[in-house]
Amino acid sequence: MATARTSVKKAFDTQADLKARREHCAPAARLLASLDSGPRRQVRIHRGSEFALYTVSELLHETTDSVVRMGPGGRRRLGAEAKFEGVLDTKVVDPDLNDKDARDAGELVERLDDDGSQTHLIVIAPHGGDIEEHTDGQAERVHKCLGPQLASAWRAKGWGSDGGAFVRWHITSTDLNPVCFPLLNSVMSRRFARAVAFHGFDDEPGVLIGGTAPAEVKERLRDAIQQVLPTRLHVRVALPAELYGGDDPNNIVNRLSPCGGIQIEQGPSPREDHGRDIADVVADFFRPTTTPREPWARRRIEGVLAGAWEAAQPLVDRLRGRQREGSE
Repeated sequence: MATARTSVKKAFDTQADLKARREHCAPAARLLASLDSGPRRQVRIHRGSEFALYTVSELLHETTDSVVRMGPGGRRRLGAEAKFEGVLDTKVVDPDLNDKDARDAGELVERLDDDGSQTHLIVIAPHGGDIEEHTDGQAERVHKCLGPQLASAWRAKGWGSDGGAFVRWHITSTDLNPVCFPLLNSVMSRRFARAVAFHGFDDEPGVLIGGTAPAEVKERLRDAIQQVLPTRLHVRVALPAELYGGDDPNNIVNRLSPCGGIQIEQGPSPREDHGRDIADVVADFFRPTTTPREPWARRRIEGVLAGAWEAAQPLVDRLRGRQREGSE
């Protein structure tokens, strides 16, 4: 990890990507090389006490100055409209902090639960912590349900002050570079049979199932998840090339399992109110048929019956009271 002072300037008119993508930046090529970093990697940019994570989408070869160029959205992430003096930092995750200290510091950490050899399934939450709340807990839940012989779990967990974790740490899944996340990088060559990524979005209230896994698999998972959600929370399979469809081969979940990646985008209510139920469905869905199951459907039915009995209890008590009065 290395740092260098830099001048952050506006993107050129010809740099359409920078102007459209607030997570992208373009440092001077010599500057980045001096820090032993390179293109397509993540870096931090600091402006005073503020900082955010960016992807190096292109390099500036025409200058020897210590300069980074960004579009307007990229500068606004750091509270700036015009150019400013800052620091370029190759640190991405903090390898030393526990979750509590990372939360207090507004930092980014990564976590991996892995037995070192299983290839059945990996579940990931690239935007855990407060970036996309509850998604890391879902990945941890699937790992707990299936155990280390059947599932690995990787999470990137970020926090920020005043709800700013998303602005500070969010990196699009197609841009995420495993070289910058050592624990993730340690399993990239494993080639898992299946990979599931838990995400959160606000574009619709329900759940969107995407990824490069076969359509039949995504449809069956859709039906299974729908059974544990109220009908007002619609679960659907993403259309080809849909914005949050997750079918880009560069999406990190598809790089982990090129033919078996599944991306689960969830609105606020599915994550906050039904996150554990969804995780249990995913665990049961990918549990081998030879492994004893604790069916999510049975748990759901038992819960419905218990709720119905509780709701009917006052009526039962009144009927019993009338029977007693009639016998007196």
